[in-house]
Amino acid sequence: MPNPQVQMETSMGTFTVEVFLDTMPITASNFLDLCKTGFYSGVHFHRVIANFMLQFGCPYAKDAKNARSGTGGAGPGSPLRPPD
Repeated sequence: MPNPQVQMETSMGTFTVEVFLDTMPITASNFLDLCKTGFYSGVHFHRVIANFMLQFGCPYAKDAKNARSGTGGAGPGSPLRPPD
């Protein structure tokens, strides 16, 4: 079975990413679960390094001007689990 793909919609355009469920099953599953809940809707990229990487996912980044952007996580009681 091929890896799932997720479409990202941004103010700069839309792009599709492959989620490597076959090689990173826990991390990929956590990401896909958060996508399904709408966790990332309205979240801004809080770190962009041209031609290298984008970083997003902080719940504080829903407000692009929030000084805490990039410092948050899923929070207490989250069903997400770190790898063993």
